Amino acid sequence: MGKVKCVTLLLLLGIILLPVRAPATPIVSLELSIPSINVGEIFSVDVVANTDGDEALAFGFNLNYNSTAFTYNGANVGPDFIDDSGLIPGVDVAGSAFPGVIGDSILLASLSFSALMPGNYSLGIISDLSDPNQGLITFGYGQVDMTNSIDLNVPVPEPATLILLGSGLIGLGVFRRISKKS
Repeated sequence: MGKVKCVTLLLLLGIILLPVRAPATPIVSLELSIPSINVGEIFSVDVVANTDGDEALAFGFNLNYNSTAFTYNGANVGPDFIDDSGLIPGVDVAGSAFPGVIGDSILLASLSFSALMPGNYSLGIISDLSDPNQGLITFGYGQVDMTNSIDLNVPVPEPATLILLGSGLIGLGVFRRISKKS
């Protein structure tokens, strides 16, 4: 009888002390559509959530970028969400889903930009948690901060590219002049 009590006690103690995996807070990340950006190019930044098994119900955020370096072309809310961007004043991009969405790499929105000038810049999103319409709203965690940014390097056009473009334009001018004389 003593051995059974000992084994039972050890089993109970083992169950109690087993490491319990606590769910992680949902994480929002920004993913660039192309590896490098050049002046004049249009590129997108995907806003992606990993809910770690929790249900994403809604989201809202504002943009944070240098408007002299980039032009904001608009956003497409992810396919699992309804675009609420125009309905919520003071929020740049917003979406909702009912029922909520569960999973890894959930596309919340795809943001489109054009690069205007070379340099090193930060581009990001901000969620003000004092506003109930901002952040990632989940079933289990409630309102989660989405503030995040990525660093971008828009290189100065290479001299060889400029020389090639210039020589092409000169060639076109010479060709045009020759064809006018004929």
